[in-house]
Amino acid sequence: MVLVLAWSYAARDLLPIARRELWTAEIQRRAPPLARYDSGWYLGIVERGYGPPPPPGQPSAHVFFPLYPMLTRAVQTVLRVDGFAAGQIVSIACFLAAGLLFAAEGRRRLGEAGGRRALLFLLLYPTAFFFLAVYSESLFLLLALAAFREARRDRPGMAAVLGLLAGTARLTALALALPLAMEVFHACRRPGLPSGSNRRAFARALFAGLAPVAGVLLWVFGAGWVAGEPGLFFRIEEAWQRGASPLAGIRRFVEGLPARIARGDAREHPAFLLDYAHLALVAAIGFYQVRRRRFADAAWTAGALLLPIASGVAASLPRYVLVVYPAFYALAEVFQGRPRLRLAWWIGSGLLLAAGEAAFVHWRWVA
Repeated sequence: MVLVLAWSYAARDLLPIARRELWTAEIQRRAPPLARYDSGWYLGIVERGYGPPPPPGQPSAHVFFPLYPMLTRAVQTVLRVDGFAAGQIVSIACFLAAGLLFAAEGRRRLGEAGGRRALLFLLLYPTAFFFLAVYSESLFLLLALAAFREARRDRPGMAAVLGLLAGTARLTALALALPLAMEVFHACRRPGLPSGSNRRAFARALFAGLAPVAGVLLWVFGAGWVAGEPGLFFRIEEAWQRGASPLAGIRRFVEGLPARIARGDAREHPAFLLDYAHLALVAAIGFYQVRRRRFADAAWTAGALLLPIASGVAASLPRYVLVVYPAFYALAEVFQGRPRLRLAWWIGSGLLLAAGEAAFVHWRWVA
């Protein structure tokens, strides 16, 4: 974590890369290196709120879920620091807590050595710097880890509360619904007991599984209700170049790769192919999870892929899948007994992480 933060400053100040200034000079001066793009929208929410609905076709902050900026505003108020600094404090604190939960779950699944290797797969993933950025990834990761821990401990009520909070942090929480319900059902059911016991387990699983969906819907429709426009969220999604519906988004996603290749982007801007490489990697991990009969993990992996596909945009997929933490346990298993290949993966992934972070701090699109 310290190395990632240090590299963000070194890359910004020392690398001979042409500077871009997409914000005003005053905002640019305040921003740490890992505050770019969406960080500005979060800062606006922290300092000015969401504001009124924008004119048709214009994006606005209403698609950004409220929990992260609310926590950032609370830290800003208590510590009396800049909004960007408060956001990074929230991200770092959440990631430290998430790291402890991730390590504990890794030990449970893979043992001490396997858990450490899984943590390295997570820390060296090419988009892992987003955990320390003024983004909501680390908050969502913490809530997801905590929700599943409570589910495995047969505490469906607490799992539901954490799932609900995850739903107010990111749209990605929709992908938690099925796997969280599966984990709760597995923890609650009692084989060999009367069928009524399993009915109670099913009811608890349904309750916990619906909680992330409720959190998402609370914001999707609540934002419009407060602003006086029930469909506001969907209108703003279209303004952000997302699909107007899941089917339209899927069609747009499928047509996107051949269209960009036909335009010559693969030759002139080949970096976009990395988005599809992440898609292939995570899909392969999902198949591996199914083969190992880890169906809850596979359900989450599938949901995390379907959401960006349904939006029609591949550009942010490498960041969206970053929070699907069971994928990193799967990678640790795949490379078990293959130390040279594992080391080669870590080196290659670490180099991509350094390059991606350097590009990000210099306002090159990385997501």
